[in-house]
Amino acid sequence: MFGLDAFHLARIQFAFTVSFHIIFPAITIGLASYLAVLEGLWLKTKNPVWRSLYHFWSKIFAVNFGMGVVSGLVMAYQFGTNWSGFSEFAGSITGPLLTYEVLTAFFLEAGFLGVMLFGWNRVSPGMHFFATCMVATGTIISTFWILASNSWMQTPQGFEVVNGQWCPSTGLR
Repeated sequence: MFGLDAFHLARIQFAFTVSFHIIFPAITIGLASYLAVLEGLWLKTKNPVWRSLYHFWSKIFAVNFGMGVVSGLVMAYQFGTNWSGFSEFAGSITGPLLTYEVLTAFFLEAGFLGVMLFGWNRVSPGMHFFATCMVATGTIISTFWILASNSWMQTPQGFEVVNGQWCPSTGLR
């Protein structure tokens, strides 16, 4: 109809998914640190305005976090379906980076997110602040691993082709 083959349709679909997904991590990364600052200010000054702001923005954070996880899963699934050739060829490089992101950052965020969102009157203020800081730290660590993977896909360095697959030649082996 428009002269589009499966490759171009896959690119359009992936572009839509990535464009939709990036909205949520961008907001989540900034909001996590902002929430830590707001809660720290409330702990220091006991000014109820800081606590009210925290509660307002934490709801927006929760929705964005959830949407980011869901749209990120769709995006990861598309790597396997739309770009299975790339995943097979470069999976030994990109796979560990995404695994590190899940093991170090996502579990840290998810582990403390429940305390941050639902523990306000259930844990001490110090513990709640710690949970908020851990969620903020997790988002920053997550950002590092995702940017490392994206950076490698844009400017691949430190690899060699062995038996038709890219393998790390430096760094973590």
